[in-house]
Amino acid sequence: MGMKIEDELIKEIHVLLHPIRFRIVELLADKQMHINEISNALGEERRLVSYHLLTLEEHGFLDSKYEISELPKSKGKAIRKYRITNKVEEVISEFKKRFK
Repeated sequence: MGMKIEDELIKEIHVLLHPIRFRIVELLADKQMHINEISNALGEERRLVSYHLLTLEEHGFLDSKYEISELPKSKGKAIRKYRITNKVEEVISEFKKRFK
């Protein structure tokens, strides 16, 4: 039973510790961001960032919601903002506890 939990934890840590995904999580720890903001901050292509956002969201590390933009270029349009979930801290803390 314990091995199964550890296997799952290692999979989750693997998802989280990919260099681009880790940088995305670091950015979103400070504030919610739109994909273009994330892409610009990382200096990575939007479609690559999109792939990693989807992966993080599928694993429960992020969630997203649509908001109406107040930015001049996109005012009135629905934009999707991403934010980290509590799962990030839970997985990191569980990893530290098991593998110190």
